[in-house]
Amino acid sequence: MRPFRIFLTTTAVIATFAFHAPAFAETFEKYLERLSEHPQIESILAGSEALKFQAKGELGLPDPEVMIGVDNVPISDPAFDRFLPTSKVIGFSQAIPNPVARGAKSERFEQMSEKQSLIADYTESRLRFMLISKLAEYESVKTQTKLIKRQLGHYRELENTFKGQIESGQSVYQRFSEVDVERAEAERKLNDLEARKDSIEAEFVRLVSNVPDIDLPEIPDLEWAENARVLYPVLIASEDIDIAKKDVGIADAAFLPNFGVSAIYKQREDGERGSFSGDDWFSIQAKMSIPLWAESNQKPKRQAAIERENSAKFAYDDVRRQWEQIMRSLKSNRDAASKNVKVLQDKDWAMKKKIDAAQRNYEAGTDNLDAVLFAKIDRLNIQSQLAEVKASHISRSAEFNSNIIDAYTNNTSEEMSE
Repeated sequence: MRPFRIFLTTTAVIATFAFHAPAFAETFEKYLERLSEHPQIESILAGSEALKFQAKGELGLPDPEVMIGVDNVPISDPAFDRFLPTSKVIGFSQAIPNPVARGAKSERFEQMSEKQSLIADYTESRLRFMLISKLAEYESVKTQTKLIKRQLGHYRELENTFKGQIESGQSVYQRFSEVDVERAEAERKLNDLEARKDSIEAEFVRLVSNVPDIDLPEIPDLEWAENARVLYPVLIASEDIDIAKKDVGIADAAFLPNFGVSAIYKQREDGERGSFSGDDWFSIQAKMSIPLWAESNQKPKRQAAIERENSAKFAYDDVRRQWEQIMRSLKSNRDAASKNVKVLQDKDWAMKKKIDAAQRNYEAGTDNLDAVLFAKIDRLNIQSQLAEVKASHISRSAEFNSNIIDAYTNNTSEEMSE
């Protein structure tokens, strides 16, 4: 029994440890892997795969046709042995569309699949930006919540201070009203922050299925040499030009002939007493189309394809100019947020010095405690603004980076500087 007891004890210890042991912490990279499996991306990739299969299907031949019937059967007395031309017929035909056209259509679907893959990459990059933005906002909300709760504590201290001043004969009743107004505003902000927190957590669930408990990654402020070729939207627009070129290839192939073959086997009866003696019959045919009406058919369609290519080029140029302007605006806003972070950090440092001076005056008996508390509240307001601006800077940096292909790889900075 003793070994059995030891086994039970060991099992219980292991089970207890396993139950209380903390789960392995998630990392930002793990959440990026989750993003790569987001339904938005999976849907786009499924569409890309569908286009690849469509490209393969375009290379195949259409289904052959099989014919079974009879020829030249008399109406008055249907039979197969009373009339020489009467026969039973079986045959087939196979259309062979010109292989150049089939190849051109296949290439068009391949190009469309590549565009879908690029859209999937861009979608993943944008989802990454959304995750980073929400992480920054979530951290900001939690920081601001802590700061406001500290403010509410200082307001309670101010009330006690004013009560003491009233007992000593000072008339500070108006200060009570000021504190009440400021405290009500702080409580309103706290309620708004709780609502924002709930909204952000709901967005986390939509993005990665739970609320992450991870540190915010470092987001670099990338430099951009105004090279539109490294921007996802511009490259996606360039794919439309390539697809339009494939349409021109399809239109060119329409001038080439289509082919076809058909064969028919006819089985006949010899008739009574071999009156129609002879062999069975068969026929075989080869077909080829001739672009006889190209002037009114293929040529206008080719010109239409050329115009669609021109339209795609103009649209590409418009998208390129638009995104050059968007990226300049994003960069300006990002850099402004970065400067505001520095301004508020300096302001916070200056406010700390002011609090230290007010504290010294209070300890020296030349100033009241309320001056120290109001200075602390002002500093908490500055720190709250700082938390908001930091989140804004991170979000704008992530949004700027999300439009650049391979923004977080080592080759990007070299490519953008070319």
